[in-house]
Amino acid sequence: MKKWIRILALLSAVGMVAVGCGSDAESPAPTTAAPTTTASPTTTASPDAGPLRVAIVAPSASDDLAFSQSMVDSVNALDRDIDLSITDGTFIIEDAAAAIRGYAEDGHDVVIAHGTQFGASLMEIAPDFPDVTFAWGTATDTQGLDNVFAYSPAADEGGYVNGWIASSLTETGIIGVVGPIEAGDAVAYINGFEAGALAGGAAEVNVTYTGSFGDVALAAEAAEAHLANNADVLTGTAQMVVGAVGVAADNDVPWFGTQANQTSLAPDLVVASQVYHWEVVLEEMLSLRDSGVLGGQAFEINLANGGLVIEFNDAFALPAGVRDEADAMITDIGTGAVDISAPAPDAGPLRVAIVAPSASDDLAFSQSMVDSVNALDRDIDLSITDGTFIIEDAAAAIRGYAEDGHDVVIAHGTQFGASLMEIAPDFPDVTFAWGTATDTQGLDNVFAYSPAADEGGYVNGWIASSLTETGIIGVVGPIEAGDAVAYINGFEAGALAGGAAEVNVTYTGSFGDVALAAEAAEAHLANNADVLTGTAQMVVGAVGVAADNDVPWFGTQANQTSLAPDLVVASQVYHWEVVLEEMLSLRDSGVLGGQAFEINLANGGLVIEFNDAFALPAGVRDEADAMITDIGTGAVAVD
Repeated sequence: MKKWIRILALLSAVGMVAVGCGSDAESPAPTTAAPTTTASPTTTASPDAGPLRVAIVAPSASDDLAFSQSMVDSVNALDRDIDLSITDGTFIIEDAAAAIRGYAEDGHDVVIAHGTQFGASLMEIAPDFPDVTFAWGTATDTQGLDNVFAYSPAADEGGYVNGWIASSLTETGIIGVVGPIEAGDAVAYINGFEAGALAGGAAEVNVTYTGSFGDVALAAEAAEAHLANNADVLTGTAQMVVGAVGVAADNDVPWFGTQANQTSLAPDLVVASQVYHWEVVLEEMLSLRDSGVLGGQAFEINLANGGLVIEFNDAFALPAGVRDEADAMITDIGTGAVDISAPAPDAGPLRVAIVAPSASDDLAFSQSMVDSVNALDRDIDLSITDGTFIIEDAAAAIRGYAEDGHDVVIAHGTQFGASLMEIAPDFPDVTFAWGTATDTQGLDNVFAYSPAADEGGYVNGWIASSLTETGIIGVVGPIEAGDAVAYINGFEAGALAGGAAEVNVTYTGSFGDVALAAEAAEAHLANNADVLTGTAQMVVGAVGVAADNDVPWFGTQANQTSLAPDLVVASQVYHWEVVLEEMLSLRDSGVLGGQAFEINLANGGLVIEFNDAFALPAGVRDEADAMITDIGTGAVAVD
């Protein structure tokens, strides 16, 4: 049996509410009513086992027919004896944090922080209550806390189904979508809906983000604008959609819902709703809790596990065969037979620009990025501005590409970071990628990328130790910074581990001065070095010296075999496409930045490309291959 008590309701006088996938900073501050306590009739628990005390802290009304209600309905659907408390309408994060902490202090067994925006507060609160289970969503990461479960919906799946059905209803070929803030499950639903509608044959899917999760009037305005643009089917997400559904009802236009069943808003016009049945994963969490596991795992609801359900409105008559095809599609999405991430067949190429400090065919840093973008299995329109030694020139190119409507701008140089931090906020719809860097500087439309260059450096150095006869190896470096230092440090460590007597390093103070690199290489040979390596585009000068003196060379960043086909032993090659594809997939789902990526030997972003024309001593290649594997697994430490 269940008993549940609504402890606190924070109600907005203007109906402005916030949903779990983001805060609504642009909405007016709500007016809160005095807290109220109500209780429904309860039954007495058995004397040997009291009910499980569960609390929900939600950002909007618990009967919003959207995000908050989806969790309330799901907890009530659990087949357990539960004492449920709810604090809803927590527009202000500090209020939500106080409620979360209060429930934990009050001895609740499980506290559900139902809002992504509550995460920072939860990370401070949860460690103070190690015996309390916290559930947090929508989120995909528990932040390493052993008493926090995370949960999220694959909202694009039901979005795709809804969109495909919508394509069978439109006569104008135009469908309108009313979104809140471009974040979280809202973006996932809308992207899935658009993909499904276009796959089904719709001509246009026009999306409007109102900038608010709770502004009903803005949602109504957006819906009216879609109808004025000849849309004859509508959908939307977040609790503000009651305004949009009202417009649909007034104009006899079909509506598709998500998060909760919205049929009651327009009983004759709501076609279907994707409903979040969180109880599927809540039961898994509670079962784990019963066994002593209080958190530390992330869960997803989807069509396959029954956490997402397309609930059809039987009062709406679909065209013949559509319901059966939709049911088959739901099954096929669950099994993976239907790819909902596939781009619409008529989508234009992705416009990508690279701004690089040296020539795009430098056989080093800049070429590594050009080759990687070209290696992507996508339809890409690539523009390149190279040779931007002057930072102001690079900044002008980065801004120019953004102004020109490029989808992705790659600022391929650590030195471009300060400029990018000024430019990126001016273009919130453009994805910027910046490297080498390990920090996005808090910008939501910037991805950072860097190489674990010491890993391949270690392998190259170890192989080099098997070739030297004098025991002395020379290294030509540019400026002592970034991946150059990482590569050189790794190379030195590997060479010494392999038995080399000396590894002499010269930094020329320049990334591009070929003559200085040649001079440094000659100085190493004069000091009895008989194997050379180096990094940055200026190494063409050093490789030339190696070739003139029949000295083996080890490359990095790009494959440098063509510079000395008989003497380049191996090159550590940067395959940025490994992380670029991750970035673009995130962008496809609505995440434009905010994450940092690394290429390394384990993920295939760093590859040691051997020159088969160079004969290594017996057994060295096999040992090197084993070392590459061991570095990837951590069995060999390069530091």
